[in-house]
Amino acid sequence: MGRAILMSVLLMTTIYATILVSLNRHISGVPGVLIRNQLLKEAENVSDFALRNAIRNAGSVEFLDSYLQGENFVDEIIFTQSFNNFRIGHCTIDSIRYSYTNSQAHYKVKTFIRASLQGVNVSRDAEMAFNYPFLTLGQSKPNIMYLEMERLILFPWLFQGNNKLPDSSGNDYTGTANGFSLISATIPWGGAFSRYCTKFNGIDNYISVDPHPDEETGIDSLNTDASFSLLLFAKIDKNGRQFYTNNQGTLLWIPSEPSNSTLRQKPCAAIWFTNSDNKMHFAVTQDDASKTTLEASVSHNPTAVIFYWILGIPIFNVSFYEYPWCSYGLTYNAGVLKAYINGVLVQTVVGSNVRAYPSRYGMMIGRRDLRGSGVGYSDYKYFCGVIDQAGMHDRALNGSEMNSWHKGVMSSTLIKYIRD
Repeated sequence: MGRAILMSVLLMTTIYATILVSLNRHISGVPGVLIRNQLLKEAENVSDFALRNAIRNAGSVEFLDSYLQGENFVDEIIFTQSFNNFRIGHCTIDSIRYSYTNSQAHYKVKTFIRASLQGVNVSRDAEMAFNYPFLTLGQSKPNIMYLEMERLILFPWLFQGNNKLPDSSGNDYTGTANGFSLISATIPWGGAFSRYCTKFNGIDNYISVDPHPDEETGIDSLNTDASFSLLLFAKIDKNGRQFYTNNQGTLLWIPSEPSNSTLRQKPCAAIWFTNSDNKMHFAVTQDDASKTTLEASVSHNPTAVIFYWILGIPIFNVSFYEYPWCSYGLTYNAGVLKAYINGVLVQTVVGSNVRAYPSRYGMMIGRRDLRGSGVGYSDYKYFCGVIDQAGMHDRALNGSEMNSWHKGVMSSTLIKYIRD
């Protein structure tokens, strides 16, 4: 009996001691938690102070002259201002990073701060941006034509004449949506809105962009000459239209002579995909005696599933936004064609130093512009997928500009933001 009582006392004593040790450990940890919370709040206040000063510096002539050799520059510039033990209270400002894109008006700043007290250490990074990095071409948008697909397209076959996509370049070109469409359109970057964009079912969807109605205004025409760029974003359906997979698919097509049987398959400029060999094609027809077509052919493996097919009927995949957007572009200058995918140069083709064949028929998005006798349905090569941000620039963008355009659209900061 006595032994049982002794064992019980020892057991209870052990349990009680364990509880006391646990309580002591938690009680001793409370000051550390309080210190950490205090440091986080202090670091937040110092971060706000540093960001405000950085924003003031970023646009000042004195700062630009001292650290960036003036305010006139192109491409991307990143400058890190480092400090030697710049302390405010318990916080230390280690550095501030300034990033500019093409001008002092398009920038972001990022602060790097740490704080410590009684053996507790925290760090805090925060940034703020203004018009960075979308405005990457020296102006906000390609300056001939730019369809950002931000206007709702519903039942366009019922509203012919009212289904215009406005040109946001300011030149008043209009893209007319054709075919059966139930999907609205918007920007290709992330978030909930990215699921709404102009779809092309590979059957009858396409957009026609007419030549400008008044070329005497001085507006640069939608034409191919000695130097220009084409660019757009798309998600190519890797499967293509059921039973018509070899038709896939025209993204952009500027026709040369769509009614001429010898020239209709020679576009002034075009971008298309063939899933028979998984290749992207970028082409420009030169205005020489032979009407030589320069063509870059690049292997490319789309991953998106835009449609499911039931007995040949397309069912839109509402989860298509999970697949990545890709950008496609071509530039032509002095007889040199360059092809870009996702802002990266993938192929260069050199021809004669002549201008491209002049176009008088506008542009097609989603199919080829072919006219006259002898043209079959499969010749149009309807596109199957989704397209956004289709435009034309009046010069050949350089590699840095093409890459900046791609990155700018994909990680847009249209006005300003703060990220902690």
